[in-house]
Amino acid sequence: EQRHVYGTSGDRILLWFDHLNEAGERQPMGSELTHPGTPRFEVRAVGAFEELPGCPAHALAGLSAERLERLCFGECHNPSDRRKIIERIEVVRIRPQQTPDEAVSELIEDPWRTFVCAPDEAGCAVQFDDPDFERMGRETLYYVRAIQERTPAVNGDTLRCERDDDGRCLKTHPCFAKGPNADPTDDCLAPVAERAWSSPIWVRPARGAAEK
Repeated sequence: EQRHVYGTSGDRILLWFDHLNEAGERQPMGSELTHPGTPRFEVRAVGAFEELPGCPAHALAGLSAERLERLCFGECHNPSDRRKIIERIEVVRIRPQQTPDEAVSELIEDPWRTFVCAPDEAGCAVQFDDPDFERMGRETLYYVRAIQERTPAVNGDTLRCERDDDGRCLKTHPCFAKGPNADPTDDCLAPVAERAWSSPIWVRPARGAAEK
């Protein structure tokens, strides 16, 4: 109900996104606040655990091997001790329209800023501020994406194009789940950069900021 939540594309990535006030207090993602001056934020992200093949002991103790094979082809959530790497943090900045004829394309900056992360299993943490906020003097919202290193995913490339030197798709090889073109030996894997994205933080300027 407080919108202090985030989503992922599938992997169990950890993500924190907070506004930092002058007293060092944090307002988490989903917050609405009024801020005088330049707002400051912090993003922290940790990659998902790499998965081990098969199922852990507690799953094998609760269900038979035959049932696990039927339910999930014998593959369960089975995390290792190693975490995947967060490659970058992207920040999106959006300013709501003030008049119906205001061009939306100039109000949505996606991404507004990008931070490349050092390869570290402990994750990635960055702080940033918006020096334009006080000058613009208008409500602005920010949300972030944490992009993980590319790993294989089922149907990660839906069309699997054969491309020419200019990148044009010449021929597709879709992965069919059933029908005459389905290939039971095709695992349909393709590299995908899994991601997590936060709820926004809405920031309004303090009264009188627009006139400064």
